[in-house]
Amino acid sequence: MRRHKILVVDDEVPNLRLLRRVLSEDHDIFEATGGKEGLEILEKEQISLIITDQRMPSMTGVQLLEQSLTLRPDAIKILLTGYTDVQALIDAINAGHVYKYIPKPWDADELKLTVRRALEAFELKENNDNLVVELRAALAELESLSVGTIRALADALDAKCDYTAGHSLRVSRIAVLIGRQLALPDDMLRDVELGGILHDIGKIGVPESILWKPDKLTPEERSIMSRHPVKSAEIIGDLKGLVRAREYVKHHHEYFDGTGYPDGLKGEDIPIGARIILVSDAYDAMTTDRPYRKAIGHERAIQELRKLRDTQFDPHVVDALLALTEDGGKEMDKVIKEQFDESFIGLTLASVDPAKTGKQYREEAERRARLANS
Repeated sequence: MRRHKILVVDDEVPNLRLLRRVLSEDHDIFEATGGKEGLEILEKEQISLIITDQRMPSMTGVQLLEQSLTLRPDAIKILLTGYTDVQALIDAINAGHVYKYIPKPWDADELKLTVRRALEAFELKENNDNLVVELRAALAELESLSVGTIRALADALDAKCDYTAGHSLRVSRIAVLIGRQLALPDDMLRDVELGGILHDIGKIGVPESILWKPDKLTPEERSIMSRHPVKSAEIIGDLKGLVRAREYVKHHHEYFDGTGYPDGLKGEDIPIGARIILVSDAYDAMTTDRPYRKAIGHERAIQELRKLRDTQFDPHVVDALLALTEDGGKEMDKVIKEQFDESFIGLTLASVDPAKTGKQYREEAERRARLANS
């Protein structure tokens, strides 16, 4: 981790000195005895983290954090307070986007650990923002739908998030095979292929702690994860050549019975490409290792797809996949992982391995868990 600039705000000077003593070894500390002085520092310095007391004259900590959003919207914010004020905490979360609330008196080691984690979150978001810029620049070149540009995009995805790239390439290929089974015209098959490879790029903005989590996600984590279809569509933007593929990407988590997201579309109101990608995504998720569990196998995956026909999945799309996997999925798996001749955009990439699964991510999550418990 690099050395960051941290702003500490407290109207009691001894508290500022204590915070400096605890944090200055690893970071540059800027001190302010009130909100106004803190805002002046924020105007001049690239502050990564703000630590402020809540109860101060003239301007509370929550008010300071709220006003700081216009100056340093990405700065991580920690609120210190020596008393329990539920409304202040609610205000802080809603208005100030507080990372964590720490009661006084605080423990130096715990504070240092919290600061470290907060700055790791800051660096992760910073890296994700830079990556989104890079992806948008790469996607701009897709206006012409050139094979070389799409190959470069897939390479970039693989380099930045190889699990997403390997998964997306398999989903793309399964989707094309299903689309052929449903006799879709070539122009729609091309967009299905594109939608498959691009459907998860919004996950690049999801923290690794959520992507790699080996346990069930919390409601808040599920909410973050559920934003990825819209984020993926936003990254694709309004490129003329990707209008239909963008809709497939945006709606690939809509359910046939209308209970999906982001718009609760139902039945045939959901674009056919999105319905195909949903089934392809689910089948791949169940038949390959994931960061949070091992593959359940072809037979159990088919049972789940049959069980959820007419509710989560379009029954015609499920039937098309079943027709392709009557041999237990062996032939389709071979086509997907070894030689794919169905591509419309030359998406046969040596640098992206469609056999790559979440096994290494589960191992990484287990390693991190061991470190955390040691």
